[in-house]
Amino acid sequence: RIDLMRLFDKSQAGAQWLMQVGTLSGNPLASVAGLATLEVLSRPGSYEVMHDYGQRIQQMLHDALAPTGIPFQIVGDPMLFDVVFAEMPIRDYRDTFVADKTAQGTFNRVLREHGILKSPAKIYPHLALTEADLAQTESAIQAAATALTQ
Repeated sequence: RIDLMRLFDKSQAGAQWLMQVGTLSGNPLASVAGLATLEVLSRPGSYEVMHDYGQRIQQMLHDALAPTGIPFQIVGDPMLFDVVFAEMPIRDYRDTFVADKTAQGTFNRVLREHGILKSPAKIYPHLALTEADLAQTESAIQAAATALTQ
């Protein structure tokens, strides 16, 4: 309802303003997108495909980074993970603070330069990936790994 949504708009709510943060944050468009996503994910084989894509990308990361000698770890599940440049074992979020932020920044920048947009701290495989996308991802990962050694 409009009267409720106005409470989240500081310019309209005044002293009654409520801060709302979160994945959907009461946004009707985001909620509809979330429901559509759940419908797609309920289709048989969806999770298996994403799991496979994630494992493949994790293997690409390992194969490109292992020869560099730069300490790294792939943390997370094949459906949500990241590569962290650190020697010590990463067990939780706090452990990531010791990671090499310069290496992470370089790696992510080179991926972007090669057409792969990766969030600063996560890789999300998804169902829209094609074999061409995965080939481009592999090429970008190779370039990013090479950049770390220069």
